[in-house]
Amino acid sequence: MDADQTPAPIPVFTSEIDEARETAIMAGAMAGLMLGELRKNVSALLKTAQCIRRNADAWPRNITFVLSAVDEIRDLMLCRQYHAPDLRPAAVSDTPSPPTFAEVVKAPPEPAETRPQQPSKPRHQPTAARRDAAKPSRRALPSTRLIVDLSGCHPTKKPHPASLCNALNDALGGRLAVSAVSTTRSGNLILHASAPACSAQALAAHRSLVWSTISPPLGITDPAEPPMYPADPWHKVVFHRVPLMQPGALPSDRDFIREVAKRNQLPGTQYRIGNVRFLLERDKAPREEVTVRVDFIEQEDARRFLRDGIFLFGSHCRATRYKPRSSNGRQTSGGHG
Repeated sequence: MDADQTPAPIPVFTSEIDEARETAIMAGAMAGLMLGELRKNVSALLKTAQCIRRNADAWPRNITFVLSAVDEIRDLMLCRQYHAPDLRPAAVSDTPSPPTFAEVVKAPPEPAETRPQQPSKPRHQPTAARRDAAKPSRRALPSTRLIVDLSGCHPTKKPHPASLCNALNDALGGRLAVSAVSTTRSGNLILHASAPACSAQALAAHRSLVWSTISPPLGITDPAEPPMYPADPWHKVVFHRVPLMQPGALPSDRDFIREVAKRNQLPGTQYRIGNVRFLLERDKAPREEVTVRVDFIEQEDARRFLRDGIFLFGSHCRATRYKPRSSNGRQTSGGHG
């Protein structure tokens, strides 16, 4: 270089990236020069190795060492070229980084998974019909006592029980038999069927024959058959606000039973009602409406009126189940008990 020539100004790098790039370029140039010299030396070494291989029989001990040296030199010649590192800022990745321990502690707990609950079925209150149907029958055997209601007949004679029993057995002709005849405190007859061949229900099926046999000895001339029913537990129903034709004038039991049959289309009512009682409050003036308790022989009749009510003397009356009360609360009037 001449003394008159001024050296070129050294460029000033304005950033670290440009400086690093320049350094990488210079290092690459130096590596290229060194690689050229290395290739020359390797070429000479390969020629020497070829000569050694030709004379391998003369140097059997050194051949393995030389061949391994050749392989190492070949690997050096095939090495990758040097590349400068990429100093550009890394692009922001879309994949979120895992949370730190502090972030996990501060995060609120996830709500527990709740299972969908199935809606519960509404509970239905059992009706009276269902309760009665679910209860087993208390009476395992049929009744053996048939009650003949004589409250409306007014018998004038009182025959011996043996004569009535013999007359009934002769009339039945051996098909059925009666073991005894007794009388209740209210004057009704009880026919005791001969079990197990006979029952109260079987005698009631021949009520016309039974009545035509016992009415003459009792001195009864009325041909109308009185109520006859087995001595089974009755199904008691209370009817509220029953109107009276005249204030304070209670109808007879027979008239009341006829009213039930007429207004409610209940044929054979005299055989389906066992008792009628008018429930009257003490120390009360004559009323235009009363409460009546009716004892039904058949459970189906009681269920019907509990469900639908009853028609009496031109009015519709509400019906409920009978619940006995103390004698101080009410007094009863009438009945066949």
